Amino acid sequence: MFKAYRLAGVVFLFCVFIIGALVMRFYAVTDVNRRRVSVWWTSVMCRTGCRFLGIRVRADLSDDSCGKGRLMVCNHMSYLDIMAISSVRPSVFISSVEMENTFFLGFMARIGGTFFVERRNVRNIKGELDGITEIISQGFNVVLFPEGTSTDGSQILPFRSSFLAGASEAGVDVVPVCLKYSRIDGAVFSPENCDLVCWYGDMSFAPHFLRFITVRRTEVDIAFMQGMNSLEHDRKYITRRAQELIESVYFTAS
Repeated sequence: MFKAYRLAGVVFLFCVFIIGALVMRFYAVTDVNRRRVSVWWTSVMCRTGCRFLGIRVRADLSDDSCGKGRLMVCNHMSYLDIMAISSVRPSVFISSVEMENTFFLGFMARIGGTFFVERRNVRNIKGELDGITEIISQGFNVVLFPEGTSTDGSQILPFRSSFLAGASEAGVDVVPVCLKYSRIDGAVFSPENCDLVCWYGDMSFAPHFLRFITVRRTEVDIAFMQGMNSLEHDRKYITRRAQELIESVYFTAS
């Protein structure tokens, strides 16, 4: 009965999100306004979705993360990361074209204002960097998952530095963000229960999500750290330092 109630509620929220996003995007005059209303509406619906799904987000915000036009880099474990971050900080998320081509998720990401990049094609990187730089310059907070993929939460993969050049081009700070699932239905996050929230490897979305909605409470801690000036440090230093800071918080917290 609980699962049926959750599923019905989720379907209703998906419909509200899709209809609302399409209507607002239709009336937005420019591409910038279209992305602005998409990001705002996504944040509103993510807050609502988190409350309905029992996702409790505790956010530790630094002064640097409270402004606009920041590049935020975060470790990555699940599509739920996006819900958690967006619920406390309206943002444009950077994702791969593989996600854009994924049934349903690609559509949801697209109407939510996501910017898609081809991570594996170095020939396109200049144009994609220009796109990221433009979005940041327009005052959007941009979230990048520099691992390039999601994990089971047992490790943080090496960060890729390529797309951090967008921060240097825009002359804005890079804010490291550490996201940690701390408890699932009261049990400490561990290898035994991590697959309830982590979505990685060759997992299919629908079966994973149908299992997740049986979870009554998920606790998430997000730490937004002090930003690093992209004009004072090169992207390789910022990438390395951001990973060190995120790992120190992530594994200390665990």
